[in-house]
Amino acid sequence: MRWLRRLWPRTLFGQLLLIMVSGTLLIQLMSSSIWFDVRFAQVLEAPVRLIAARTAPLIAQADCHGGNLQAPAHYQLRCAEHLPTAEHDERRGRRRIELLLQQALKYELGHTQDLRLMKVQLTDELGQPIVWRSLFGLRTAQAHIQFAVPLADGHWLTIDGQELQGWSGESAWVLISDYLLRVYALRIVAVLLVCLLAVRLCLRPLRRLADAARGLGSNLEQPPLALDGPEEVRQAAQAFNAMQQRLIAMVNDKAYFLAAVSHDLRTPLTRMRLRLERLPDDEHRQRLRQNITQMDDMIGQVLDYLRAGEQQNLQQVDLDRLVARQCADLATAEEPLPVHGQAGSLRVDALLLQRCLQNLLVNALRYAKHISVTLERATKGVLIHIDDCGPGIAPDLLATITDPFVRGDGSRNQAYGGYGLGLSIAQRIAASHGGELLLSNRESGGLRVSILLPG
Repeated sequence: MRWLRRLWPRTLFGQLLLIMVSGTLLIQLMSSSIWFDVRFAQVLEAPVRLIAARTAPLIAQADCHGGNLQAPAHYQLRCAEHLPTAEHDERRGRRRIELLLQQALKYELGHTQDLRLMKVQLTDELGQPIVWRSLFGLRTAQAHIQFAVPLADGHWLTIDGQELQGWSGESAWVLISDYLLRVYALRIVAVLLVCLLAVRLCLRPLRRLADAARGLGSNLEQPPLALDGPEEVRQAAQAFNAMQQRLIAMVNDKAYFLAAVSHDLRTPLTRMRLRLERLPDDEHRQRLRQNITQMDDMIGQVLDYLRAGEQQNLQQVDLDRLVARQCADLATAEEPLPVHGQAGSLRVDALLLQRCLQNLLVNALRYAKHISVTLERATKGVLIHIDDCGPGIAPDLLATITDPFVRGDGSRNQAYGGYGLGLSIAQRIAASHGGELLLSNRESGGLRVSILLPG
């Protein structure tokens, strides 16, 4: 079953083509029996007419009592008092040949002649049946026909004759190639064209739907899809438009939620700070002040995380200058944060990208040392690498380290700061620009964090 799954095409065009071609070939093979019956009679038409033309004078002059039974070459005549036993043959082509022989004799004799077909065969030079192969002329074929007609004196005249098949003059390979070309090749080409036309017509609205879905991430306010095409496509477009409206409503609700959180949570924290100033300056007051500061920082980081996925002001920005300025602001004597390479300009949100770089650099300064930044132009866009010589990240955490509230050190020690949202915010900012955040441990030790921005 696995190899069948590998052979199954992945595209709709490939699947439709495979189904239609396989079905066409199967139907063609199933109908071959019908074709053979018809072809069997057609191949024997010329020999049957020749036999009727040559035996008509013999039937008219036959005299079983006088012994006048002279026959031409490849023919045998016999007289019998009773009708000889016919060879059992259930093929429908046999009945057609009998009717054809009767019509041909009627034409030659000038009147209807009763007859009984005893035997009909296509044989080779040695007399061996080659019925199927004879249809393609693989060997020189002969028609061997035996029939009996009643005479006026009550006897039955049995005629056994042989004539060459009318098709035998053609080359075998010419016949086979012609058959395969016209019956199979042309039919498969026709099926291919029909599939191509059908898939193009059906996939056009689906491709439009896919393009709208891809564009939804960067432009939520894009025009709704047109409700045209097949009924199923119209229903999908209608569902997509409804989903877009729900997403717009959710974004608006989130904006309202951000404003409510900013006001409703920070207002009581401000009142708590004011009341805290009236308390005596002791250890409890210091601890409460730290708790309020931690709560305020946590609210700020959560709000930053929620805002990180929103692009607000895309413009052409000199990345070299932006990165150099950010590194200069955060550099110290111990960590000068050198910048290597050039990336040129790119259309980004300068404030969001600056926040992304700040989170990554602060995170590196917190946990590592010997930090450097490299700018690189690649085929996929622009890469900003931040390399350090710190402890890196455990391999089993690399896939989930950018999830909200996940920290590499597994602790909440505020000596290191943060709540596990720094990398998450950077990831959301990169994704909002159509890029991604890549993390990998360096072979020489430390961590490499790369921002990929399409350009």
